[in-house]
Amino acid sequence: MSAFFFVLAFLIVALFVYMGRYSGRVLAKHSRFIAVPPEAAYERVADLAQWQAWNPWLEHAPAGTGAEVDGTTLAWDVAHVGRGRVRQLAQTPSRALRQRLDFDLPFACKGRSDWRFEPAPGGTQVSWRFKGRVAFTLRAFAKTVQGATSLDLRFGLDRLAAVLENRAPDYTLDYAGLQDQPARLSAQAPYRGPLDTLAAELPPRIADVRARLAAAGLPGEGTAVVHYLKTQLKLRIVDCRVGVELPSDAALPTELTLHEQPAHPAYLLRFDGPAEQLEMAWYQAMQRLRVEQRQPDPRLPPYARYLGPRSVELYLPTRP
Repeated sequence: MSAFFFVLAFLIVALFVYMGRYSGRVLAKHSRFIAVPPEAAYERVADLAQWQAWNPWLEHAPAGTGAEVDGTTLAWDVAHVGRGRVRQLAQTPSRALRQRLDFDLPFACKGRSDWRFEPAPGGTQVSWRFKGRVAFTLRAFAKTVQGATSLDLRFGLDRLAAVLENRAPDYTLDYAGLQDQPARLSAQAPYRGPLDTLAAELPPRIADVRARLAAAGLPGEGTAVVHYLKTQLKLRIVDCRVGVELPSDAALPTELTLHEQPAHPAYLLRFDGPAEQLEMAWYQAMQRLRVEQRQPDPRLPPYARYLGPRSVELYLPTRP
């Protein structure tokens, strides 16, 4: 028995040493121009009762549910979505806000939220910054939490801009839900490169696949498709296959490979907007998968089908 306790103590110490290598710090920030005066932007953010229209952490809350305001605190607790609080700390009217953000779900993280409202020609440059720490047990995943929080701030500012400017959002997300997908064939070429330039890299690479198919006397007008094999968020690097769907099996040029995807169920999100916002669409699709408690199928990579310049369908294969 003493040997068992010795091993257990050793494992506990090893865990604390391993976790101690990570600081657990999270620093996320985003800024965007909004075409309203600083006073209008400040008032909308300072009034916690108006967060319901753009709160990024309630994007996946069921209709009719949301947050509650108690004095200077905004709090939400929605099953499978998240649990968090925003508390006002300091205010400089029309210029700055300081708040306390506490998250319990989907991850434990606490810190300070700072807002800046800088006058700009025709409107306001709004900046949102979060600085905090994750719980000790999550220290090794702090960078992942930081990446998710950065996208949350960006999404919140995008929605805030649409509300303040009284217009439709820059992009729309249609959560179409779980659907059965047919088997598909595609001619593809590998691509590895920076995630931040992927939107600009894809069109010429898709055009190259179409040209190679045409040169070989094969149909190249099929739907463009990209299979995402691996995305390294910390390094901002993506490995994928870029190609075009084919109507039937064919002998391909040596530069291309034939990919046969079997029939499968997948969660579908329809995106309409500029290509540079696709990362946000993928993030929200994965969030919806988590909220609906569906398990991704590790045998099949997520993929996108490009239906037009602004219209893309995102697919997350799920376990049968």
